[in-house]
Amino acid sequence: MTAQIAPSSSIQKSRQRQLKFELILSKAAALFNWQGSRATTLSDVAGSIGLTKTCLYYYVDNKQDLVYQCYVASCENCLDKAFKASLHSGSGRDKLAAMITAHLCHYAASLRNEAPHYAMLAETSSLDPLYRQDIDQRIKRIFRSCKAIVEDGISDGSIACRDTSVITMAIFSIVQWFPVWLHKNHAVNIDYVVEMVLDIIFNGLFSEPYQHIDRENRFIRASRRSCTPEQGDGFNKREAFFRVGSSFFNQKGYRGTSLDEIASALAVTKGSFYYHIKSKEELLYQCFVRTLDVEAELLSAVQAEELCGAKKLEQALFRLVNVQIDAQGPLIRYRLLPSLKQQHRKQVLKASKKNANTLGDFIRLGLQDGTLCSVDSSIAQHILGGVVEAAPDLLEAISFINEWDILEEYLSIFINGLSHKS
Repeated sequence: MTAQIAPSSSIQKSRQRQLKFELILSKAAALFNWQGSRATTLSDVAGSIGLTKTCLYYYVDNKQDLVYQCYVASCENCLDKAFKASLHSGSGRDKLAAMITAHLCHYAASLRNEAPHYAMLAETSSLDPLYRQDIDQRIKRIFRSCKAIVEDGISDGSIACRDTSVITMAIFSIVQWFPVWLHKNHAVNIDYVVEMVLDIIFNGLFSEPYQHIDRENRFIRASRRSCTPEQGDGFNKREAFFRVGSSFFNQKGYRGTSLDEIASALAVTKGSFYYHIKSKEELLYQCFVRTLDVEAELLSAVQAEELCGAKKLEQALFRLVNVQIDAQGPLIRYRLLPSLKQQHRKQVLKASKKNANTLGDFIRLGLQDGTLCSVDSSIAQHILGGVVEAAPDLLEAISFINEWDILEEYLSIFINGLSHKS
């Protein structure tokens, strides 16, 4: 009789190494989501799990490799949730709801320390070219998987017939925004949060099916001075620095942005540029200050108008997404927030909450006057914050003839919901 061979120690060691690697990625992801990859050191990650920095090099080559591996894990998680949702026996709507619910519940579980953390795909533009190319390809596979679910829903009639790419981008923006606003209090009552999120996505925010009208008024530009360096005064120069700086940061991330490159794009001397801007972090912070001021101005203008809650909300949403693509834009992307110093980040968060609460005021007015559905205004305003943040991604990712029509289609998802038939 042949003796049974016990599992080799090499297999056990391999398994232990894999579990340790997954723990490293989870702890690193939690740190990246809170303070960004720039502010997170390998020593921070190693210390969070009781390792030395030297031991960490057994698992990753450097911090860039660690960021990349965290993003790979995030992409695999998204793809796995989309695949499992596609196997759901229900309608396309049921599959989409299952996928969104899975993301919400997993993130809530991670807040309760019952599941691993996954990094937001917020700084992919800062990756080295080969890493970025690989992550971009993985994101495209996720997009195709989610889009297939949406197509199933349109085919079986459970999802309204709209542009499938626009719907998929909208869902992707919501899922990626969860870690920004979900906190431990939400995790305690995640079933309620899931119910509210799905209600907004499928039923929309407006109490009655809404047809967009008055296009010209929706796209009113705020009356701000033109800002080109040639026009002279210091205000205009600094305004131009912040606008062009925002464009570079949005496209290349904090790590990939060079102050010399921005100065060259503005056609100003380095001396003139550095007279106004002392450091890259200071420029990023001032880009956030400018963005908050522009948003506050737009929201204030809507607040002053004699409109019902639904109208105020529509005006606010269209003006906030429009400013990203008009002469005032672009505004800085909030996904760059972790690249700020702690003190600056706190200041930006405080001011951004004020703007978010103004948007919430429009929702609460709509609840009072009956023009909006019965929703949780705090959850709704967070979802809409993610919608506005992702609008530029929509225009970059989708081929279109008229950008206004695409934005209208995009915002209609949250105004009328995916279950309204038109």
